Amino acid sequence: ALSAAPPPHHCFPDRAQRAAPPFRSAMPSVSKGALWTVYLVMLMDTLNFGIVFPLLPSIAKRFGASATLVGSMATTYSFCQMVATPVLGYISDKYGRRPVLLIALLGSTLSSFGTGFAWNFSALIAARCINGLAGGTVGVVNAYIADVTTKEEKSVYMSYISAANSIGIVLGPALGGLLCHWGFREACYVSGALSGLNLLVALPLLKESRWAQAREVTAPLAENAAPVGDGDGQTAEPAEPAAASRRHTVPCPAYYLYFSSFLLIFGFAAMESIVSYYLMDRYFGGDDKKAAQFYGLLFTFVGIVMFLVAGFIYRPAKNRFGEVPLVVVGMFLRTLGFVGQALAPTQYLFAVALMVVVCGNQLIFPTTASKLTTMCHHSIYGKALGLQQSLQALARVIGPSLFGVAYDNLTHEFSFYACAAMTVIAGVLVLLAFRARPYVEEAPSPAEVRDNIDEMDRSTSFSGPLTAGDESLTVRKLARSISMDAAVEAEAEGSGTQSFGA
Repeated sequence: ALSAAPPPHHCFPDRAQRAAPPFRSAMPSVSKGALWTVYLVMLMDTLNFGIVFPLLPSIAKRFGASATLVGSMATTYSFCQMVATPVLGYISDKYGRRPVLLIALLGSTLSSFGTGFAWNFSALIAARCINGLAGGTVGVVNAYIADVTTKEEKSVYMSYISAANSIGIVLGPALGGLLCHWGFREACYVSGALSGLNLLVALPLLKESRWAQAREVTAPLAENAAPVGDGDGQTAEPAEPAAASRRHTVPCPAYYLYFSSFLLIFGFAAMESIVSYYLMDRYFGGDDKKAAQFYGLLFTFVGIVMFLVAGFIYRPAKNRFGEVPLVVVGMFLRTLGFVGQALAPTQYLFAVALMVVVCGNQLIFPTTASKLTTMCHHSIYGKALGLQQSLQALARVIGPSLFGVAYDNLTHEFSFYACAAMTVIAGVLVLLAFRARPYVEEAPSPAEVRDNIDEMDRSTSFSGPLTAGDESLTVRKLARSISMDAAVEAEAEGSGTQSFGA
């Protein structure tokens, strides 16, 4: 799907320089190989999660564990992922996306091998915990894509993340089922080898997406000024102005998207947890083997539909209809699908209704993730997207348990109707979020830009990944160019003057 789409607007330096938006740092240029590597990271996260499920009987037999203990592995993974996602997002905002993704790949590699080497069940849980921590990169991957794409491109390229997820959903259980014939350890070693191969590919291809964004060259002087002496040989940090504080704070309307994401995932995860029981009880007369076979086939088709919608349908639909209509259609399909599942008289119509739900999901999630980035300053993309993914992981932890209780104590159809109701509530929250104005950086005055440039020229170092030598000089020249262009535009808009002396 990626190969069929044009590269992001800022993939190549000459295009990036011509189209760099005013009042923010220039976007970095990245190759298509870097984008493929990022999507591969996402695929491996999903694959490592799903490869274990066909191995659960082997794990129970090998370690003498009960079904409850074996089931705790998935809960442990999701809980650790929930904890790690916002932390990794914050770290990537501060130190860059590349080191976080590389360390996460290393963690996935070591934990997969550790799962195979586990000598008892406690060691196995510890290895899966590390795997979950390393798998909390969803927010970082989304932030990486947001860094290198324009507002118009974000949702399209984020939809490819869903496509990578869907491939992992299909390949993970399929690969685990294929490898279980050779043994539990061997399957884990193959998973570790694939993660290690991804790491080797990422080392040369994955380029940092935030290289020169540590300083805002068009921001007021107080934000960029280096520490100055106070007369006693001590240095004092300049006070952060209110505008800078707002840049590093998630805006209130973003919480509409956070709560809607929680409700959407809460409902879908809960539905997933009871589908196998529902199939067995309603359509297969209590035959667990036939229900399991049908569920496995259903799971495969879910991944295929996710890939087709994310890879081939989302982009032309978004370009033709826009983001808001796409969200409305997605919410309608989800609601219709959940109600259809509750009313379906046969397992085949149930499967059709589930595919409708999946189509709705694939129209909603890339759009809401893209919208979130337009509401926040680019310096907190990782933090904002990480928090969203963390709440989604929390929903995956608590949703199955709560709806399992509801399935046992209420009607079997209750869960589907509840999911439909939560979709309606989430849709209202998303529409409220879309009414919020996007984040717009305030244009600096020409005097502030001159002060910034002078301060950079006087400074003995340039904070950020590039700190000395020719690279620092190059960055300063680029900063001067961007700042002067922004200042010219600001002064022209404010006073009609076309330029001012450098």
